[in-house]
Order: sequence, then structure tokens, then C-alpha cells
Amino acid sequence: MRRNPPMSDSTYRGTTPRPADFDAFWDARMAEADAVPLCYAVEPSEIPAYPTCEYLNLWFTGMGGARIYAKYLRPKSDKPLPLVLQFHGYPGASRSWLEQSSFAGMGYALLAMDCPGQGGKSQDIGGFLGTTVSGHLIVGLDGEPKDMYYVRLYQNIRILCRIVRQMKDIDQRRIYINGASQGAGLGIACAALNPDLPCKAAILYPFLSDFQKVFELGADEIAYEGLRYYARWFDPDGSRANEWFTKLGYVDAVHLASRIRCEVLFGTGLADVVCPPITQDAVYNNLTCKKRREFFPGFGHEEIQAFDDMLLTFFDDAPVVPCPVSTPTAEYQTVTFVADDGATLSARYIRPVGNKRVPTVLMFHDAGRPVRGWHHMTRFVALGYAVFALENRAEADAQTQFADAQAAARAALSLPTTLNLIAWGEGLGGTLAIAAAAKQPQHVVKCAAQNPLCTGAYADCAQYAAQLVCPLLMGTSGMDTIAPPDAQNVVYDAASCDKKRYIYVKYIHERINAFEDRVLAFFHPMV
Repeated sequence: MRRNPPMSDSTYRGTTPRPADFDAFWDARMAEADAVPLCYAVEPSEIPAYPTCEYLNLWFTGMGGARIYAKYLRPKSDKPLPLVLQFHGYPGASRSWLEQSSFAGMGYALLAMDCPGQGGKSQDIGGFLGTTVSGHLIVGLDGEPKDMYYVRLYQNIRILCRIVRQMKDIDQRRIYINGASQGAGLGIACAALNPDLPCKAAILYPFLSDFQKVFELGADEIAYEGLRYYARWFDPDGSRANEWFTKLGYVDAVHLASRIRCEVLFGTGLADVVCPPITQDAVYNNLTCKKRREFFPGFGHEEIQAFDDMLLTFFDDAPVVPCPVSTPTAEYQTVTFVADDGATLSARYIRPVGNKRVPTVLMFHDAGRPVRGWHHMTRFVALGYAVFALENRAEADAQTQFADAQAAARAALSLPTTLNLIAWGEGLGGTLAIAAAAKQPQHVVKCAAQNPLCTGAYADCAQYAAQLVCPLLMGTSGMDTIAPPDAQNVVYDAASCDKKRYIYVKYIHERINAFEDRVLAFFHPMV
């Protein structure tokens, strides 16, 4: 295990060679993308439209005639909307509709494109010269630079940007970029190669950065493993290293960074062993635009809620703070209340702007993690709902946690804008959601639980499930060793209410995009 690096190197600008014709190369590639006739369609998705937000599929024709897919979320509005271009990590796909709803909750439309040949719907038409077996980073590396995978991907992003410029319901003065890991690398490419489109970009631990330095550090693993395989198979003595690293330099974020004009918020987890911080230093130091960098000691290549929370104000030209008091779409506050044993409990509460009574999502988090971030929970505002999220007492025993969940339900019901409750949680949070719903049959109208803890001290979960009156949606990971499927069977079988369950055979105790989409559809007021 590599030790954490120093805070940063403000002078380091990268090791990967910059091709001599770098700017001319990209001018030519963008001209090729601009020559592709625009052909796109927007259609309803499988998620029913909410009164406050639409969930749409966007398909367009990319380079070589490939069909490229993007999720398109659009809050209901009579005015042109700001737009976030969201890019996903490697080798996945656009995240769930529910997760993407956070920006819609901020009043922004969102486009999230699936990268071809990865984990989503976009078509990869192939035709690359050389190996394709060890990651997209080296796909096409044996051919002409213009035929590399990431060159083609950056061109497809250009075509998406051309589509954005045609959208009359989008405020062209307020286009933003957001991405982490590969998504951050793609965000840099998007901002660099379309410099007059975005006004701000949020970049978190970018992949696709300083390839040769990654190789020299021995960090050519996981997402970067293609570098190691390529060297082993095609350049075992290193005699061609300058040749192929120079070719990779065309798609290296280090060289693209200087072309960016928009303001950049840049985040780095100092314990990141996937995208080493020194490679991120090189990207940041090559930025000549207005910029700000945030460091997160102890965080690796993982979700960093504190960074996400900064986006609530960064995109709105407001001071970047850990938690806003209010935004144009929502009110944010911490609520305290008293537990049955006299202890003071705390919850995060977000509600849509205004005094209208609305459904409130009663949210509980899993064991071993903190309460969810403010940006994360803003997704429910997109639905027209409030959210009330208990901060669990980690040291409390199971019975105390059950009692705290019920106290949280009572506290949420006491708020003047609460119409009714929808209970939701994952892991321990799923257990507490079931318990809270069981004890508030007149007020909890739906309950969703993913992988609820239900063994040992939490075996009472089945008894609470038997008391449920409201509909239950349950998701189970087939390989979960923390909440074993057999134990979850007992919970589900105990429930006599209207219920539905989905089993995800190859998942462990983790978030599941597909189930989050089920949750979003289940929460719809017409379901």
C-alpha cells in the first residue's frame, strides 16, 4: 500500500510528453465533429414524470454513426433552465435517475452521457487498431492518434455540446460541468475543447491525467492498468515509451487544462491511490483560469460529500460554504429534538421553498457512515418532496436506534409543512425505515428498504415488517454478507402489506443503480 502523498506540489506540471501539434490536432478533430449532421431525439424514459420534474432519454448520432445515449432531467419551468453536463466514472455509466435528481432539485436541467462500450447504453462501433482487452485507455493506441478511443469520445462530447446550443429551454449563459474520476477527466476535456460553452466546472480527482507519471509511480493499476499491460505486451524493454506516451498526450488532461476558460472548483482526496494526487497537481497547475482547490485528508478515491455539498452554492455564484441556509429552490436546516431517553438528536432537513405542505422522505443511513450530504438529499426536492434525515447515534444499541427512528418520525410529523411520510433507507437505514413505518401506520404512506440489517440485535426487523400497513418496496443483494439474503427473506415474508421485492444476484452490500430507479418510480405520487 502506498503511503499518502504530501499536500501538493504547486510547481509540478506533468511528465507526459505534449505532442508538438497538440493544438492543431484538436482543432482538426473538433472540425470533424462539427461536420457530423446533428440528429437527435428526446423521448420519455421508464421513469414517469413528476409534477415537478421530467425524466427523459436523449439519443443522438455520434462519430461514425454510433448511437449515443444520455439521461436528460428537466425540472418543470416556464423559463430557460441552467444545465449541468454530468460525466460518469470508469468503467460505469450515468448514475441512477434518483442520484442524478440532486441537480434537478437545485433547479438545473442535467444531461448525463453514457460512454460507449462501458456500462451504459451508448453504442461502441469499434474499428480500433490494436488491443482492446485491458481497458479503454489504450484502445486504438496502435493506430493513428485520431482513431484512439478517448479522441472519439471527446468528439462525441463535442457533438453533445452542439445539441445543447440548440436547446431553447436551456439558459445558454449558465452551462456547468460536473464529474469525478473519469468524469472529471471528461469534464476537463469538455471545458477545454468547448471553451465558450461552460461558465463553471466542478472537477473531483480526475482520471486521464499525467499517464507517464502514473506509470513511473507504479500506480498503473485499476483504471490505469492498461498502461502496464501495454508495456508488458508491446514495449517490454521500454524502447518505445516516448512514442506511445506522446500519443497518449493528445488525450491527457494535463495538456488540455490550459485551454479552459471557465472557473474551476477542483477537489483532491489526499489518500487517493487510484488517481495519485501528484498527477492531479499537474492538471491543476496547468489551469490558467479562475480556480479553487479543496483538499480532503484521509479520503481516497471515493464519495466525498463535503465536495458535493460545495456545488449547492458554487454553481449559483454564492459563497462556497459547507451548507447553505437557502437556495432559490430549497431551505436547509438542522433540526434537533429529544429522544425517548432524554438525549438530544439531530436531523438534516431540506424542504422546497414555500410553505406548502409536502410529502417528506424520512431517511435513515447505514451503519458505519455519516448522515448523507446536503447535495445528495436535494434529490428529493426535485420530486417536490422534503427530506428529514436522522443522524444515527452510532454507539447506541439496536433497541435505542429503533426508538430513535420512531422519535425522528414524530419530529418530522411535527413540522408544519409535512403532509405525510415516506420511509427510506439502506442497510441499517432500511431496518430503521421499516421500524418507523410500522409505528406510524396513519402517516407513513410508503416504505422502501435496501438490504435491511435483520440478524442478531436487528432480528426484530421481521416483527416490525409484520406490522407494516403501507406498501413496501425491498431490494436485496444476492451476495450480501452483512445483511444475508436468507435473513432478508424472513423480513420480506413477514410483511403482509402490499409489497414488491427485487433481488440483485451479483451485488454485495452496496448501492444499486437499478434499485434506486425502482425507488424513484415507487415514490411517484400516482403509484
